[in-house]
Amino acid sequence: MSEGPIDLFALDRDVRRASERVTRFAEMLRTKEGREAARSFDPFDGVRHAAGQTTYRSLEAAKPSILDLPLRAGLLRWVYELLQTRIGQELTIDDADAAHAIDERIARPSMARGNDDPAVFRTYAEACVGVLSAPDPSRAAIALGRAGELAPRVAAPRKERRERRFEAARRLGLADPSSLVGPTPRSTLVTMARALLDRTEAIATEILKDARRKQEAPWTAASAMHLALARHAGEGWPAHLGSRWLSEVFGALSVRPLDLRLVPKLPAPLGASSFLRAAAAWGFAVRTAGAAKSLPFALARDPYPISAHRFGFAFAAALAEPSFQRKMLGLPARLAASQCRALGTTMLLSARTLAMRFLLGDERTDAGTFEELGVRVFGAPLPAAMRDAWPEPRIDEEARLVALLTADGFVRDLRSRFDDDWFRNPRAGTHLASIACGPAFSEETLDASSDVVPSLARSFEEALG
Repeated sequence: MSEGPIDLFALDRDVRRASERVTRFAEMLRTKEGREAARSFDPFDGVRHAAGQTTYRSLEAAKPSILDLPLRAGLLRWVYELLQTRIGQELTIDDADAAHAIDERIARPSMARGNDDPAVFRTYAEACVGVLSAPDPSRAAIALGRAGELAPRVAAPRKERRERRFEAARRLGLADPSSLVGPTPRSTLVTMARALLDRTEAIATEILKDARRKQEAPWTAASAMHLALARHAGEGWPAHLGSRWLSEVFGALSVRPLDLRLVPKLPAPLGASSFLRAAAAWGFAVRTAGAAKSLPFALARDPYPISAHRFGFAFAAALAEPSFQRKMLGLPARLAASQCRALGTTMLLSARTLAMRFLLGDERTDAGTFEELGVRVFGAPLPAAMRDAWPEPRIDEEARLVALLTADGFVRDLRSRFDDDWFRNPRAGTHLASIACGPAFSEETLDASSDVVPSLARSFEEALG
């Protein structure tokens, strides 16, 4: 960039362009041909200053008018994250290559999803998919074992990427890579993530114990993952999971038609949990699409979208309401209650997994912590070789945790304003639209001594106790 005061609106346009090219880069990594092309593709061609340390420090030192302070804050977040993306670009490709690298010791190609013999999975990525797509816990355990065998080649680039993110943050004077996600210190969120595991330990242990008694095969971490799919709660759902069904069930909340390009890719139908994830994706898109057209990009979009994830959690929670099961799926009260419990179990296990993922996001994770968290969350340890390979890197991990911790209060407020079937109330749609039209990020601070975690734990106990 040229010397002198920063033109915030010109930078905003370049940040938008860089973000779009980074998205294209990420999409290229999904295929072998794309990964080859990605090595010669520069997402920052012509907009390198939007991902530069000099630009970041200039923004820090800038003193815009009070009206432009929110835009500067949004640009700081974007320039910082684009900088992190640029620094880790090569390792991101190495990560994708490693996850899809074929184990040549396996003689024949994998049949991928639904294979009767998960042991033939030849890549780490296929094995991870196989854990969820396996028809039963026994074969899911085999797939998880294969993932453990193939994990070391993935662990190396992921470990280096994580360490590089911490080092880049330190060079910019930040305490950790997530310092710009929000004003709540990471140390406070670590305390709250641990508290969430502690507060939900009893109910989770009881649920896993009951599932263990019913399972004939030995219990593994894959058994808990299979349980979380809620495959046995299949009544009333449509034959096909798509945007049409989502637009119908959440039609009352749509003030205007939703741009389907903003809806994240919907999950494969692997049980009732897939509908929870699809609803979360829809809620995320509702929040993202609600931004006023006049807002600059850095205010309308956020690399750490706490509010959008909170909308997503709220929409997912709606599916686990008895009123949704009765009125939208047409189930009798007893069956509706049964499916609500199954979906509540999925949400509990997912919340604990999210807390675990966050805790494993430190610069370094020792083997003891990795094993301890696996046992607490899944009732059995993950393969030791998966340390540094699982979970896969996500830049918004902290944002997801903050959204989870605040979603319970958000949903309680929607219920108090618009009743238990708030998802059918057009006034709720107007209320959500009024929230969504503002800036994508917020400056809310969480306090470890607040009632946020106990309230969330009580909600799980009320649903599952």
